[in-house]
Amino acid sequence: MESFPEKEWSHSTSSQWNQYHPGKNQDICFSKVSRIMNTAPLVYIILVNYKNWQDTAECLESVFKLRYSNFRVVVVDNASENGSIEKLENWADGEYAVAFERGFYDIAAVAAAPVSKPLPYMSLSARHIEGAIPDDRQLFLVKSDKNLGFAGGNNVGIELALSHGADYVWLLNNDTVVAADTLTQLHLCFVGELHKGRQLGMLGAKLLYFHDPTLVQAILGRYKPMLASTEHIGFGQPATHTFEGLTIQENDYVVGASIFVSSAFVKEVGNMTEDYFLYFEEIDWAKRGQLKHYEINTCLQAKVYHKEGASIGGGLKDNSNKSELSDFYSIRNRLIITSKYYRKYLLPVYLSLIFVVANRIRRKQLNRIPLIIKAFKSYYRRTS
Repeated sequence: MESFPEKEWSHSTSSQWNQYHPGKNQDICFSKVSRIMNTAPLVYIILVNYKNWQDTAECLESVFKLRYSNFRVVVVDNASENGSIEKLENWADGEYAVAFERGFYDIAAVAAAPVSKPLPYMSLSARHIEGAIPDDRQLFLVKSDKNLGFAGGNNVGIELALSHGADYVWLLNNDTVVAADTLTQLHLCFVGELHKGRQLGMLGAKLLYFHDPTLVQAILGRYKPMLASTEHIGFGQPATHTFEGLTIQENDYVVGASIFVSSAFVKEVGNMTEDYFLYFEEIDWAKRGQLKHYEINTCLQAKVYHKEGASIGGGLKDNSNKSELSDFYSIRNRLIITSKYYRKYLLPVYLSLIFVVANRIRRKQLNRIPLIIKAFKSYYRRTS
């Protein structure tokens, strides 16, 4: 197995490491045998972490309880300054225990028991992913030396996944917890759509609120170009709601907390655009897919429990509690996406900023007014 400079990668130093990797030749042999014996399509699950290793570790606890038989996990750390990668290595080595919130685990169909550790992993720099040779380790911890944003961080993971021959890629927010059958259901739903003759490219899941698993956050998103706003389809419905008669509309999209895509889609459409940094990337991806005749859908049997906004302070729908970072990109990016795909609505979107200013004044957020001006200037520089 090709090695990396010591400063660029490390693995679990547990005494149990050798039983997983007894030698170079056996490493290669084991890897080949596992691929031959495992006929399930290979899925790479990608999480992007930014200063939020606690939620990432909890997400990983649920991911490694998935019943699906052939997956790898990539965690891309976006230049966190709080030692996130080291903390996640400690978690994988069994030196850090996740504090499971009993209120959630008593309600949701997710086991609170920790997964067996140590978990073999590879740590490497985002600058050296092209040299990462796949083996039996299921976990890659990738450290970026700069904050690449939501799309940029996911693209690092996507490049690693495709270079390792992934059949599917599952972009999963790090502030989520998944049920044990979620990946199995996503794969079954995707294949089922293909068997119906649909050119499916992107598949969503039933997003439920982590802090109230009885309620739906979204099953899909719907973009409203007149004011460049979004809404969550299914928002506030009970988790048991069946959504019979659901019809996918032209401006619907898969919500970014859980996006399951085929490698064929990524190879033809391309990676996520990095024009936005935060918000609207999934809408842009869906629009680009449409141009290649790819469709979207959602899998209601796949459950993902979402905390929403943990890394950045406030979700896209949480207008009253947005951080300045969140506010800036949600304002700027509605202008960017309108200029790219909905230019006939530019005037009403421009005018909508008047109401944005009025809302900030009403909330006594006067410090946000210069931020709105800054967002507009940033948009103008990018599109002029």
